[in-house]
Amino acid sequence: MPGIGQAELTAADFRQFFGPDFLAQLTAMDFCGAYGDPALTRDLVEIIAYVHEHNPEAVLTMYTNGGIRSAGWWTRLAQALGRQSRVVFAIDGLADTNGTYRRGVDFAKVLENAQAFIDAGGDARWEFLAFRHNEHQVDEVRRLSVRMGFTQFVVKKTARFLEPSYDYVPEFEGLGDDLGRFPVYANNGTVVGHLEPPSTPTLVNNTTRHFSELLAHYSSLDELFSTTPIHCRILDTASLFVSATGHAYPCCWTYVQATRPQLLGMPVRADRQMYDLVLATGGFEAIDVRRGLRAAVESRLFAAVQESWSCSSVDAGRLKVCARACGTAFPAYFDQLDDPEMLPTSLRTESRSGDPGRVATDA
Repeated sequence: MPGIGQAELTAADFRQFFGPDFLAQLTAMDFCGAYGDPALTRDLVEIIAYVHEHNPEAVLTMYTNGGIRSAGWWTRLAQALGRQSRVVFAIDGLADTNGTYRRGVDFAKVLENAQAFIDAGGDARWEFLAFRHNEHQVDEVRRLSVRMGFTQFVVKKTARFLEPSYDYVPEFEGLGDDLGRFPVYANNGTVVGHLEPPSTPTLVNNTTRHFSELLAHYSSLDELFSTTPIHCRILDTASLFVSATGHAYPCCWTYVQATRPQLLGMPVRADRQMYDLVLATGGFEAIDVRRGLRAAVESRLFAAVQESWSCSSVDAGRLKVCARACGTAFPAYFDQLDDPEMLPTSLRTESRSGDPGRVATDA
């Protein structure tokens, strides 16, 4: 994205934002980069040690492509996380296919790092994002994950091919309306390949597969988003998302939609609902956790997001991001993984009763 910069939470930030009393009441914390990779965070091992110092029982989950840091760092990470926490490695194929989507990632380095993490006692899960170019390797990759000692392997059924139908996607500029081919660009801007949905029906996202049938019941996608019941998983689990810039949002989806228009240069066709709502409820300063976590969460934005669900339509203020992420008629995200255990902990609602709280951060 043209406007993306570098940001991370330091150990000092973390101690300021999340005090011992707050950490003590958590059940889980996810480290899941929305625009980057948590492994880039210089103080990550120290941050994890701090969390476990004040809450040894908290389940920590980190999501990564596994291609950075040394094997020694991954060994230290495993020791800091302990057995009750885990790392989800996003590895989408073998040496000849992983780099098609994971641009610039050295496959051999990924396996070296993952093996170091596993050998040090770390709980590693393998998440395989299925496309046309790698679907033939699912069984071979699954066998490799078992040989290496991964505790779980799951295929992720992407919903990315629906994105241009509801938001501005700059990669599609001038390429027409073909949702079946997602261009892959080199650093110089030339198209070097395409991502395509897998041909195996069981590997295709269910909402994606039945998208045309779904739209047959509505005059437009906006009508679907205007009428679908919204079941907020974040309310179910009393969760919170804190960005690497130190801002609090209800979830990762609202964070992305609040920041995406700026990162893209404010294009006319971008979904600006969430960005505009942030500005209308006190601006980004009101959700800056440096002013206090409670003050950020109790800011006008959080209530306004929930109030938007009662609006009669998207045009009347119903947030499209909430309708597409948690709308029961458009379950694209939750169709991606057959096993709820591989969902971020903030979205696993099977044990919501009595949960005191969960946090996700992109570190």
